[in-house]
Amino acid sequence: MSFNDQKEFLREIVPFSELTETELNEAITAIEIGFYPQGIELITAGQPTDHLYLIIKGEVKAWSPEGELIRVYHAREGLDADAIIEGVSTARYEVTEDLICYELTATAFMKLFEGSEAFRDFYLLDVVERINYLKKRATDSDLSAFMVARVSDSYLHPPCILPPETPLVEGLRRSVAAKSSSMVIQRGGEYGIITDSDIKQWLASGTIDLEAPVASLARFPMIAVEADDFLFNVYLLLIQRNIKRVGVLREGELIGMLEQIDVLSYFANHSHLVTVKIEKAKTLDALREASLDYLNIVRKLYAQGVKARYIAKLVSEINRKVFVRLFEMILPEALQESCALIVMGSEGRGEQIIRTDQDNGLIIRDGIDIDPYRPYLDQLSETLVSFGYPACEGNIMVSNPYWSQSQSDYRQKIDRWIDTPEMESFMEFSIFFDSQCVAGDTSLLDALKTHLFARINTGNDVYMAHFAKLTTLFETPVGFFSTFLHRDREIDLKKAGIFPIVQGIRSLSLREEIHELSTVERIKKLSEAAVFDPDQAKELVEAFEVLFYLRLKQQLEALRSDATPTNTVTTDHLSKIQRDLLKDALQIVEQFKKFITRDFGLENLG
Repeated sequence: MSFNDQKEFLREIVPFSELTETELNEAITAIEIGFYPQGIELITAGQPTDHLYLIIKGEVKAWSPEGELIRVYHAREGLDADAIIEGVSTARYEVTEDLICYELTATAFMKLFEGSEAFRDFYLLDVVERINYLKKRATDSDLSAFMVARVSDSYLHPPCILPPETPLVEGLRRSVAAKSSSMVIQRGGEYGIITDSDIKQWLASGTIDLEAPVASLARFPMIAVEADDFLFNVYLLLIQRNIKRVGVLREGELIGMLEQIDVLSYFANHSHLVTVKIEKAKTLDALREASLDYLNIVRKLYAQGVKARYIAKLVSEINRKVFVRLFEMILPEALQESCALIVMGSEGRGEQIIRTDQDNGLIIRDGIDIDPYRPYLDQLSETLVSFGYPACEGNIMVSNPYWSQSQSDYRQKIDRWIDTPEMESFMEFSIFFDSQCVAGDTSLLDALKTHLFARINTGNDVYMAHFAKLTTLFETPVGFFSTFLHRDREIDLKKAGIFPIVQGIRSLSLREEIHELSTVERIKKLSEAAVFDPDQAKELVEAFEVLFYLRLKQQLEALRSDATPTNTVTTDHLSKIQRDLLKDALQIVEQFKKFITRDFGLENLG
């Protein structure tokens, strides 16, 4: 290779890509080309190494002192920087395919390490920080501007604050003078609010009393956020509560009002228009048209670098509004009060972005005749299909009588799942455990969840162990990177990484009686309960996010080519950085599976 070829080669390898032109030139003068045949031990465990090896062609495997395969290295990867920094290698490196590589002397490496802060920082990162670094390198999007924005970064309107005894007519004069669309009433240590919409409603109904004190008319407490809150979370709050403004507090004092339009100026993806269209839809056709706009939002948020789990939160809120409107439009009002429409599985956890299937059911209050519901439930399933929610292959839909039953029937179903520890029971139990009520009487599901936890926590250790064992159901291809990076190797991200994390965390949450639904929130609660330490929690969250991100990338690419979205990625379609992210994530998954094995004593199961 020429001098320029060598420079371009190094520029493609993190963190050499962070070096200045002068530093790159110095590095090139200190490298030589090496060749090692298959079977050679390149670096010995417990010994120092004199070189950093940068692979041009070939394959090297790293083995732990106990003989466990740790990692496989391929073209444009370097090894073993840690051995140079620490003075000793913790692994044995063996050439498994004839190796051609650049050899950078340890002296030259340490000169770069000590002279370049960006170069040094990369090698001092922990696993989670390194994943975050690579994720930032994997996209050109302005993530910081989009996701790190705080409430205080947005424009805050000066509040029109009134004493509680102020007559409404005086409050109106002051709010007009202040050009404010709301009046804020301060009563002791709390705030209430009267909006222009409230005034219009009172005028239309003829119930307005201009001399009434504002405190008697205001809604307490006013919904408020902290100035340091993330703007995106406030955006979700506005959608969830269907409100147009929130108060902004700093140390308990109101410092301004944040309007929906100001939040939308940060997030110009028009998702607010989708939710408004959904809520105002009068016909099924109008609702269908509104709901299909969600995909444009997903594409825009993904292109802007928003984390996949945040996109999932927003999509979950949109889906919920669709389900509520369908429930209201299809079921007669007389039937709505005696049932609960539930979504389950990934939809229940709020982790489904691209609509891949339906997982829903209906709980009907005991003593209510189920038969009148049946035709409407069939229509509900059929309508969801026309809205882009594919029918579930396992027929987990409200149109299936098995998933639309009375509360007592569901209670018996829970007992049967627990008393019959078989694969089908485990899977159905898992799906139901992740359920949430989206319309109707939420207390029906709450009572069933209470019964579920009570049954699990009455001497069901053996059941829990078998339930947790599903975490290891599928192989995570950490030990097979020799074939993993071959061209066109397909990896099922759900089986290899997402399902083990979801199921393992679900098992721990079930045992610890954690009621949160999303995997990330469950991880945080488990960390707070000291089930595992904060560092492991951070690693799991980042690994889960990487897998989510790569799956979403594949699914959006499939939709662009009119193909059916799947959970499978082809390694040939991933960039070098994306492959690094995937390998790091799968290694975290493999370690987590070992944790689950130890924690539930799975090695003792028959």
